[in-house]
This record gives sequence, C-alpha cells and structure tokens, in this order.
Amino acid sequence: MPRDSQDNMPADMALVQLLQDWAVRKGATPAQIDLAWLLARKPWIVPIPSTSRLSHLLENIGAEEVRFSRDELEELNAAGARITISGARPMPPVLAQTGVEAPTR
Repeated sequence: MPRDSQDNMPADMALVQLLQDWAVRKGATPAQIDLAWLLARKPWIVPIPSTSRLSHLLENIGAEEVRFSRDELEELNAAGARITISGARPMPPVLAQTGVEAPTR
C-alpha cells in the first residue's frame, strides 16, 4: 500500500507532529526543520527540494539558519526512530527503476 494512502495517514501524522513541535521550539517551519536536519547529518548531504513558488524557495533557504546542538540532534533522531512510518516509500514505477542506471549515449 502506498505511503500516501488514506489508511496510512493517521500513523504517519506522528512524524508531521514531531516536525511541527520542533518548528515551534526552534522558531522555524516544519520544512525548515526537515531540511536543517538533513544538512546537519553529514557535510556531503545536499538536499535538493523542488518548489514552484518563490515563497517556498525562500523558506527552504531559511533552513540554513536553523542550527541543532549535538544533544538536540540526538533527541530529534531518537524521537524520529520511535515513529513507525506506514506504507511503502517509493511508488511502484519508481521502485521498478531503483538501482537501474540510465543508458549511456
């Protein structure tokens, strides 16, 4: 069952709530918390979020201002690890292409 099905929504809302709680705590948006967490994980991780609105682009750029202490990262990681995400992550067409390289020209 796809992750974004209605049946999976109630269980997956725990992750949304976690991001909302941290957003309030850090004076940021949930999207900024998500991106800041990715940026804090490893220096070579470069998230590339898509957007179709200038306001979302500016919000995404604002994630660079969000900082986590080591203790905060451990707390956030532990809280996230306690949440069970329901449903398959990739949609079937994407899953079928996982690990498949593009043909060379």
